Amino acid sequence: MTGATGGIGQALVRRMIGRGYQVIILSRQAQVDMPGVLPVMCDLTDMDSICKAAQAIIQHAPRLDVIVHCAGIITPRPVGQLGTQEIADQIAVDLIAPIELTNALLPAMRGGGHIVFVNSMAAVFPLAGSSVYTAAKFGLRGFARALEQELRPRRIRVSSIYPASVNTPMLRHEMDAGGSIYNFIDQPQEPDVTAQRILECCERGSREIFSSVFDKLFTHACLASQGLLNLSLPVMKILGRMGYRTYRRRSSRT
Repeated sequence: MTGATGGIGQALVRRMIGRGYQVIILSRQAQVDMPGVLPVMCDLTDMDSICKAAQAIIQHAPRLDVIVHCAGIITPRPVGQLGTQEIADQIAVDLIAPIELTNALLPAMRGGGHIVFVNSMAAVFPLAGSSVYTAAKFGLRGFARALEQELRPRRIRVSSIYPASVNTPMLRHEMDAGGSIYNFIDQPQEPDVTAQRILECCERGSREIFSSVFDKLFTHACLASQGLLNLSLPVMKILGRMGYRTYRRRSSRT
């Protein structure tokens, strides 16, 4: 699992251990305070580090049942104001690293195994102000869908899950940096709720999982129709601002 030290990742690790999984996590730190897991050092922005981590994983576990790509970073910034490193890091962590790691670990995947990509609603709904993140997540969706076709003969399942916004430090940092108000059209889910959905995804054969049928249908309709997207944005901004005010009030009480 990547992203295991984040808010969603920690909740997912606890649930997987409770279900009897032996969990290997990738982390930039050699020591990780997470009982019951095997940490492997890895910097997801460094391709050589990913290759070395994959070799270490296969040494520990020559046959893999599940790979969960949960890591992600976002740096909201308008195009024209983006730093070169900000662009490179987002593309590396959100798109290149999952591809590289999957490529390196695939020989160890058993028949009947499962690769799960924890994607984002940004993969199906363009986020102005977070265009690089949007591009990476669109790319990740395309990779997962093509990979699913490739691995079908080997009986290896490939799934993507598209959570709504989640109440994590990453979300708070995103908003402090000018993140999308659309995150608050609905109140953010707690990490444990999202972790349970990811675990259910790991143990089922669904290819793409959205938080609701409405999210799936509406975002796909907006992709198909630029006119619908343009008409929807003002209403979504109003709902998002209202939701953000509610979120901040609730956060100030805790």
